[in-house]
Amino acid sequence: MREVLTIKTSANFQPEKEYCFHVLLRELLGLEYRVVFSEKEKNYCLQMPNGAEVIVEDHFWSQLSESSQLSESLMPGNAVTFSSPFDGSPLTSIFGANQFIFKEKEIHCDLDVFASTFFMLTRWEEFVSKKRDLHDRFPAEQSLAFKAGFLDRPVVNEYAELLWQMFAQRSWSPPRKPRQFKLTVTCDVDHPRLWWSASDRVKTLAGSIFKRGDLGEADFWLKNHFFQKRDPYDVFDEWLDFFEKNSLTGHFNFLGKRPPSSDCWYPLEHPFVKNLIREIAGRSHVVGFHPSYETFENQAVFKQELASLQALSPTPVTTGRQHYLRFAAPKTWQLWEDSGMTWDSTLGYPEAEGFRCGICQDFPVFNFLTRKMLNLREKPLTAMDVTLALYRKYSPETAFEKLQNLRRQTEQHGGEFMLLWHNSSWNSYFWAEWREVFRAFISQ
Repeated sequence: MREVLTIKTSANFQPEKEYCFHVLLRELLGLEYRVVFSEKEKNYCLQMPNGAEVIVEDHFWSQLSESSQLSESLMPGNAVTFSSPFDGSPLTSIFGANQFIFKEKEIHCDLDVFASTFFMLTRWEEFVSKKRDLHDRFPAEQSLAFKAGFLDRPVVNEYAELLWQMFAQRSWSPPRKPRQFKLTVTCDVDHPRLWWSASDRVKTLAGSIFKRGDLGEADFWLKNHFFQKRDPYDVFDEWLDFFEKNSLTGHFNFLGKRPPSSDCWYPLEHPFVKNLIREIAGRSHVVGFHPSYETFENQAVFKQELASLQALSPTPVTTGRQHYLRFAAPKTWQLWEDSGMTWDSTLGYPEAEGFRCGICQDFPVFNFLTRKMLNLREKPLTAMDVTLALYRKYSPETAFEKLQNLRRQTEQHGGEFMLLWHNSSWNSYFWAEWREVFRAFISQ
């Protein structure tokens, strides 16, 4: 029989607390526990089977009443990063402080790991903030993680590790949930082809010369693609071979059927697109959904587009990512849940790589308005091509170093690195020098 941890805490905000216990203790550490709610408890008392205790200070929910609504006034003013008293690694306190008190059978932790976890995972920070970019997205620069300099660290994983270290410090080391690093490569298919007709080829060449005034680009198209039968964006066979050589499953997210006036429109039932979807599924890769620009708050359009793709795909379509990474917490997640989707991978910032949710593993999402944990899981996006090259304007060499750093962070916690690379970011004048970044990162 497995040893069970007992958690004693106050009776308020039970769904929120149980959600944090579930993610930190059961999902990340693999521990069994029982929760005792009591009005006598002010903080979190984690009692180990050997009688030792870890006391975690409650710096958030103890200050609120059940009728309290999440508001901007509850936002933490700052976050403090300090060295762990156990191994010297960085820890960040979003709620609470950096003080630890060690007694013979007790450790008192002033860092509120549970409220800090809730803050990062649920993205209520984005709900209460009114700051948005021109695409109605919450900007990375407005996030606490970016401002305080910990966007490049999975702090929720670090909180789980801290709990484990405190248990071990008081002589309790039950079997831990094994985790192994995983790389998942995804492609949002915004443009299956660059050219749908002969005139499209001419337009691309003319644009290089007359619109952009770049003879080097024109020369690139003439030498490499203009007279070739295969379309420059049709990299799918090459990529599928490459993924299979590296024992990876590719995830290709397709837009659904929409009006031709829509951005990134393509004919979903065109023979090229239909055959491409069949080939991807036939080679045991994944056909995913890429809901359009308008869908992140529109359930009717979301379901219409999803149904059109599901009708075309020979395999179930239950995963994907929002177009333009448009997301509204918690409405977009609830929309995916209500549509029967399994997991989403929208939660990365378009303009900054890193850990938007503070975690490098997939996790069940929580609707903080209905106060319920959903069946839907989030696989947070770690990095994408456009972020590195266009938003951050890194050189390919710097981008590779940034990817390697995020990979090391993810490997340390046995997490999943979610990479997005567009098929259109391959055979073009600008992206040619980025091909080796993609190849080298995947091949290692």
